[in-house]
Amino acid sequence: MKVGEIVKLRHIKGAVNRTKNIIRTDGPDFMVLGEPRTVQFGPGIWILLESIAISRSDGKGGKETWFGWLPIKEIETTDN
Repeated sequence: MKVGEIVKLRHIKGAVNRTKNIIRTDGPDFMVLGEPRTVQFGPGIWILLESIAISRSDGKGGKETWFGWLPIKEIETTDN
């Protein structure tokens, strides 16, 4: 995955519910915003993503994209 690339993701078997829920409700298409790296809030390598879908509430009656980190070990890209 390269910065600026739009990828279609799916969770792998054994992924935590947070990862599954983000991909189900905000995916499967995401833009890669950062290189994979370690982060303070979790073990392993994570990647910064933004959803293409505009499905999250912005708290003002509108919608916005999801933006955040997902663990590399729980996701994979797909062409489907």
